[in-house]
Amino acid sequence: MLALTRALAIELARDKIRVNAVLPGAVETNMLYTGLGRGHLEGEGVAELLSQLGSKHVMGRVGQPGEIAEAIYFLADGGRSAFMTGQSLVVNGGQLRG
Repeated sequence: MLALTRALAIELARDKIRVNAVLPGAVETNMLYTGLGRGHLEGEGVAELLSQLGSKHVMGRVGQPGEIAEAIYFLADGGRSAFMTGQSLVVNGGQLRG
């Protein structure tokens, strides 16, 4: 994905088209809830599983959909991100721990 983002940014720059990527971490969505049931984490109930997953992030929690939307909005707003292309914006709450 990163290589594709950069390649498209180079290819489309002459047409004034910017290409960037948003790389979200764990976000509290229905898809995350489905994934919690796959046994990657051990615990009783959704709240405990979310807490365990959140503990893997520097911020101590999983993200909210609106937080990812704000990052996308920033990139879509040509006035705010006009000089960005070929970049990857990591929005993962500091997911540095395994």
